[in-house]
Amino acid sequence: MKRLLNSILILTAILTTICTAETPSGFSAKIFPTKAVNTGDQFAGILPNRPPFIPTVEKVTCGEPFEIAIFFIGAKIQNGTVELSGKLIVTNAEGKKKEIPLDSKITKLSGDTAGVFLFPKMLKILFEHSDPKGKYTFDLELTDRISGKTAKGSASVKYLEKVEPEPEAKAIEKIANYYRNPCPEYIIPAFKDFLANLPKQKAKEKNNFNPLPQLAIFYFLLKENPQCVPAFAELFKTLHNEEKYLAAVVLNFVSESSAKALNANQRNAIKKQLRADPFQFEKAVLPWHLDICWAEFFVRGTKAPVMKIVNAMSLAKDSVSIADYKKIAAPSKEDQRKLMNGLTVMAAQWSMKSLIKQHPLIRWYVEAALVRGEVKEPFAAALSAKTIGMNIKLKKE
Repeated sequence: MKRLLNSILILTAILTTICTAETPSGFSAKIFPTKAVNTGDQFAGILPNRPPFIPTVEKVTCGEPFEIAIFFIGAKIQNGTVELSGKLIVTNAEGKKKEIPLDSKITKLSGDTAGVFLFPKMLKILFEHSDPKGKYTFDLELTDRISGKTAKGSASVKYLEKVEPEPEAKAIEKIANYYRNPCPEYIIPAFKDFLANLPKQKAKEKNNFNPLPQLAIFYFLLKENPQCVPAFAELFKTLHNEEKYLAAVVLNFVSESSAKALNANQRNAIKKQLRADPFQFEKAVLPWHLDICWAEFFVRGTKAPVMKIVNAMSLAKDSVSIADYKKIAAPSKEDQRKLMNGLTVMAAQWSMKSLIKQHPLIRWYVEAALVRGEVKEPFAAALSAKTIGMNIKLKKE
């Protein structure tokens, strides 16, 4: 077993509270093994009274990355800072122990200091073939160096040869909410289902058919689960014609390593159609860009794709409505561009308003960004606030 990034992943935001509810007195801590990649975003990117959702992991397979997140409450604060240190003791399936030190860390708190905080060091764990299969226990000892008190926590994970999909489970539905329930065992079955439904989708969408948003889901899934790339590459070898091309697009852009599954002719064919990675862009300026952003959010649950959709609403300042466009006798390319901007804004508002019903985290990211004055463009700020039903006094630039 090894720790990726050598030991520590420092979160981008310094400790930010996630809960203003009353907490037990004294110093205490808990640990959560999790496959979630948005833990830091949830702590840093939502308001203090919005508790995040951190799914725990119980079973993992070889090469499947997960993290050990540490939460604490009740640390003594001195001049706005806490000082913590400790250790994590890992006991493998054979009873052998390994100690991972958590170096002394003096950290300035932000937000509500009465809440629950995330220790700013998350250990990334990866099991290797040489590790014995079975139950692994993680025991935490975390010391508040200012008060001298020590808190303990414990969790376990089973390292298995393979995790099988549930019988009769719909793979597409499983990966549609991946960030809330990471389940890499459904990636390959879901892609097979996508290919099986392809003829029906093409017949329904006709000239509007665009597979990139659905391919984006598998692109982000494989980026988060490199251990699944070999199986995806094996599936690719069995495919033909359009199905093979679509799988090739995913493999070509996931990583340099995954692209090696393609030959030179296959890579050149993709380059003629897609000169750059279609799943990565700074700004969302077209309706299908929004779909890519939502695909990333469904997989990762992170803030960045949501903010791209918020910022896309700034296109409203350079747009024309459908009604006004119809009044133009001979629309120019400039008129068409402005219409597309308007359609993109409409799509951004409609999709966000629809999705926040099932995904409250979207609303929490947006409201926090608005309250904190992070949305600098007035059109984007006003329209996103309206979309999520907020009535707040926005900070001026």
